[in-house]
Amino acid sequence: MPFEVPIAAPRPPRARSRALPVSAGFARLCAALATAVTLAACGGGSDSGGTAPLPGQLNEPSCELQYSLPTYTVSTGADPLFPKQWHLLNTGQSGGTPGADLNVGDVWPTDRGEGVRVAVIDDAIEVIHEDLMPNVVAGGSYNFRPASLGNDYPLPCSSIQTHGTPVAGIIAARDGNALGVSGVAPRTGLVGLNALATNLDADIAMALGYDRSVNAIFHNSWGSPDNSSLNPSDASFNAAIDGGLASGRDGKGSIFVFPAGNGGALGDNSNFDGYVNRRGIITVCAVDHTGVQPWYGESGANVLLCGYSSNTSVASEITTTAIGNGYRQDFTGTSASTPMVSGVVALMLSANPALTWRDVELILASTAHKTDATEAGWTTNFGLNHNPKYGFGSVDAKAAVDAAKTWVSVGGSTDQVQCDSETRTPSLAIGDASAVADGAPAEDSLTIAGCGIGRIEFIEIQFTATHTYSGDLRVELISPNGLVSVLANSRVCSSDCGDYVAWPFGSVRHMNEPANGQWRLRVTDQQRLDTGTFDRWKLRIWGRG
Repeated sequence: MPFEVPIAAPRPPRARSRALPVSAGFARLCAALATAVTLAACGGGSDSGGTAPLPGQLNEPSCELQYSLPTYTVSTGADPLFPKQWHLLNTGQSGGTPGADLNVGDVWPTDRGEGVRVAVIDDAIEVIHEDLMPNVVAGGSYNFRPASLGNDYPLPCSSIQTHGTPVAGIIAARDGNALGVSGVAPRTGLVGLNALATNLDADIAMALGYDRSVNAIFHNSWGSPDNSSLNPSDASFNAAIDGGLASGRDGKGSIFVFPAGNGGALGDNSNFDGYVNRRGIITVCAVDHTGVQPWYGESGANVLLCGYSSNTSVASEITTTAIGNGYRQDFTGTSASTPMVSGVVALMLSANPALTWRDVELILASTAHKTDATEAGWTTNFGLNHNPKYGFGSVDAKAAVDAAKTWVSVGGSTDQVQCDSETRTPSLAIGDASAVADGAPAEDSLTIAGCGIGRIEFIEIQFTATHTYSGDLRVELISPNGLVSVLANSRVCSSDCGDYVAWPFGSVRHMNEPANGQWRLRVTDQQRLDTGTFDRWKLRIWGRG
């Protein structure tokens, strides 16, 4: 939906949001204003009817865009747009800070993602693009549009389906072919899944589990709309994630990567997105070409680490593949930073295929670079640096791959310990804010005892409050050691804020901390006139001994 900002402010880049059908006229408007809208407003340009493709054609006749199989000449040589890809090698060419990049240069001589498959779930992926096709897994992709259901070509049907192809290029564009750009993992196997073209929960759930025995990484540059309202995930989504963690890659677990979101200018917190409050999801923020949070960046206790993307400078935008067998130099937002992390994970799994999904998360957290080091939010606890803006830092490919090579596995889902707290029902009044001060906090505590978790990996906080305007509320979890997870900040919502009814906040902030002891949940009203009560909460903690 449109993002309302002062005229002088830059328009926000958007991670993809869930789609709704739109009229053709509005679709044209969306194409013209692509950086100012979300997929929730514009739709995916899907074609829900029509007939099957004609002989020699790859798209159904009703599609605006038509494709046939191309014939390419195999070439070798430097990729001409590589010097523009500052996220791969930052020499200051964009006006940024030299060295503020993914640090892949020392990885590629021995590891370019060989033997790993990354499934990109999006609106469409131009799998016959000259710079993608060499890495596309033969027969591995799946078209979810009904008229072409199940074929291997999830291609754009409409000219507004411009999102998935640049995402795929950031991960897996072929290197050294004298064409265009290079991906972060330029020899990894690429699978295209256009589940967002239909926007059906069943299709998205199917995509998240598609060929999970061989597809290692499920990449998603989309999420809930950035409109400052709660947007819970659905049962089919949860089942797909749980199934992937338990049985993906023969029990080592699927890797799920999602963006933190682009609503920072509205005060959005990544914890307001139901899709990224779950165990087993790598939530990715963004830093710019100087290593600082961009103006659209969202903080959150669920954020694991950051990739790279643009800020206000046009020169800092990301260069990648584009539909029409082309290239673009203006990709941005967490839609761009998130596939960089998926690419690094592909490099890690290529170096050590035995890594479990838990190993991957722990390695990324422990090897992340402490970016923007003078920013006041950094703390160091239990061997890890943390900042709510950046999670554990910006991704460092060389450090992550080096650690992966010698990592001693902590095991998969069956080895992870789970401890559940009691359900607390404090029914405390939340003091209303005054004109000059926050209201009196409503705070309750519970004690975790006898839990075998000496090192936490993830916490789910289930929270219920009755309040006439939930945007007033700041919600904080305080650990026995005094570490604070800011689960929600107060904000002015652009629509209904939504309700906190058994809302599952997720936090990685307490990684490596022991579970036993007294935990507190503090709820503070920070805006005037609305009132309510702190009704119920509980904890579910996952980790290891």
